[in-house]
Amino acid sequence: MSSLFFLPPTFNILSLGERGSGKTVFLVGSYAEFQKTQENSPDKPETSDYQHLWFECQHHNEKSLLNNILQYVLKKGVYPPPTLKITDFHFAFKQKKADRSNILCFIRWWDMPGEFCNFNNPYYQEMGTNSQGCCVFINANRLVNDPAYTENLTKITSQLTILLSLVQDVEYPFSIIFTQCDLLPPGEIGQKQITDKCQDLITTLDEANINYQCFYSAITISREKKEFSLISKDSSSVFLWLVTKLYEDYQQGKLPNLKIASILHCFRCGSNHLQPSQRLGFLKKLGFWITLRKKYRCRDCGASKIEFLPFTWLNKFQSSFGSSKKRKRSRRK
Repeated sequence: MSSLFFLPPTFNILSLGERGSGKTVFLVGSYAEFQKTQENSPDKPETSDYQHLWFECQHHNEKSLLNNILQYVLKKGVYPPPTLKITDFHFAFKQKKADRSNILCFIRWWDMPGEFCNFNNPYYQEMGTNSQGCCVFINANRLVNDPAYTENLTKITSQLTILLSLVQDVEYPFSIIFTQCDLLPPGEIGQKQITDKCQDLITTLDEANINYQCFYSAITISREKKEFSLISKDSSSVFLWLVTKLYEDYQQGKLPNLKIASILHCFRCGSNHLQPSQRLGFLKKLGFWITLRKKYRCRDCGASKIEFLPFTWLNKFQSSFGSSKKRKRSRRK
């Protein structure tokens, strides 16, 4: 009976990476790889030990958007342009065993322009504090071949350090995804070139003693006669690893609640010395106050932070109205 009312958990995945680092291409490539696996699954013998995992879009407009991006690649034979606006994708992660399929969990993925992936942005702070895992995207081709990319890597490491200061002593998995690895030498040679160029990042992760895994993504466009195809190699393994870790933490009751831990946390200097400075709302003159946001200021560096609150109604006359009711009742008695 309890299984009938089981509600699968929802995991929010934060993405961190500069503009053009391959976040959208990776998402579309993983989606196409899962869909291809699902289509080929009927050809495999179904036994009691056979398991199949994939994810599906929950909303029609999001599925249409992914299919449109995929069709853009297949028709023109080029990668899609960088993302221009924040888009939420909601996926249902499903498991098929024998002739049955069930939903293991829901995944919410924020696909956003690279310039918004910054903890100075209050909206990105809100996304980070509501997340349970993070995917960090690094352009491996530029990392190895472009000396100017060192500055970009430093910014990514700086933003990652801010997030690491928030997730200390909690289970929060990181997927470090190196994109455009198909433009580098294959195998261990290319991976060693990448590792040599990002030693500071690896050292930062190791010193933080957190759970992370490096992935080398290769999503290529091939052409046969007049048709293009998108070939994604092992991109789905990122989602499989990340969701597996999150689901294990969920079953053990170890999912982090960064919303509580970040209330007094400064995203600029990393201290926990924030003080409430202002409450922002409206309709105060009508006797009601709709609290939408609360503003904090750091005592150490002076940085300000805005906390987005749920929609609530607070009637300042409620206490006086309640006391007047009690007076009337006492008079009647």
